[in-house]
Amino acid sequence: MELSALYNDAQELDARIYPYNIGFASAATIEVGGRYGIFVDFDQLGDLREFKAALAHELGHCATGCTHRVSSPYDLVCRHEYKANRWAIQRYLPFEALQRAMNAGYTEPWQLAEYFQLPEDAVRQALTYYLRVRGLRFAPAAPSEEDQ
Repeated sequence: MELSALYNDAQELDARIYPYNIGFASAATIEVGGRYGIFVDFDQLGDLREFKAALAHELGHCATGCTHRVSSPYDLVCRHEYKANRWAIQRYLPFEALQRAMNAGYTEPWQLAEYFQLPEDAVRQALTYYLRVRGLRFAPAAPSEEDQ
């Protein structure tokens, strides 16, 4: 996942990104009047991969409009977090891209994480979404003429 794609989406969504010492989370999104502010606590993030995963998730909140008050009921917060994650997965780790990577030999979650330059837990979350939630299956690559 290219960082430039995340920044392009932030611009398209009219979301501003601010460094801020949140303390309790790596990132948070606030919506005011249809405009979004994404606050990123770089002290909570280990590296660029974690930043990209956090930013992708927060952009999911912006794209889906799923923001909530801090005092919102737990079930609403869970639904909003799920929708933000689902959007980020579909946008930045589409099933077809995972399929191509697997066909190229990247079959373990850690290998896919290296390939996509994301944390392994982000890749595992995408795999769980596609395999368990959506019920999709990865097909083996079709044999080439050389293999036959």
